[in-house]
Amino acid sequence: MSQEDPQIPIFELLPAFEEETNVRVKPRPVAQAVLDERAAPGASLRVLATRIRALGRDKRLRRVGVVGCGPGEGATTVALGLARALAAEPRQRVLYLELDLKRPAADRELGVQAPAVGVTQFLEGKSEVPVLRHPSGGFWVLSGGAVRSRPLEPHAAHRLPRLLNAADRVFDFVIGDCPPLLPDAETLLLQDHFDGFVFVVRSRHAPLETVGRAARMLRQGLVVGLVLNAQRDLVRR
Repeated sequence: MSQEDPQIPIFELLPAFEEETNVRVKPRPVAQAVLDERAAPGASLRVLATRIRALGRDKRLRRVGVVGCGPGEGATTVALGLARALAAEPRQRVLYLELDLKRPAADRELGVQAPAVGVTQFLEGKSEVPVLRHPSGGFWVLSGGAVRSRPLEPHAAHRLPRLLNAADRVFDFVIGDCPPLLPDAETLLLQDHFDGFVFVVRSRHAPLETVGRAARMLRQGLVVGLVLNAQRDLVRR
């Protein structure tokens, strides 16, 4: 009887991160409000961050996607604010990861230049060293970089797990700013790579039927939070 060859473990080659230093941010007003823990939006996101930490005691909840049913729901500012809120806990390392690569908005919201190598350049195989920025507030930012107008090629999509696995080794939480569920449903391809999703609904923006249809596209049990964005106070004073 022939002896089988011993199994040789195969180690995944993960990308390295580079950090850009001396980055000064000038957030736009809405982004500034969610990044300021003293402002009402920032305080509300601290409550959401507390809920996510509590849920994470019972199951793995380190990769959290933030998604809306369509463009304009405010997912980017919510994702930035959630990253800031989670990073407020001592010794917590948090990464904001921009994955809505057709509509990248993080650099504009933070008032910074696009990185030399963002998510798009990494996924397209143009570099193995994504560039992180570390604005005040304690979290790191890996933004999209170049705008991507076409769907990801298969080889590019296969590079995303490598990026996420590398982030897992460095960060306690990864907050993914995901593409909207409608109309192209790219976020559905991300479901296998995230532990849960925060669903963002902008008040008076999309019809209720559209919101419900988008929410049902996510697998049951993946929604760990709901943010009602731009809600007005209904009590007149």
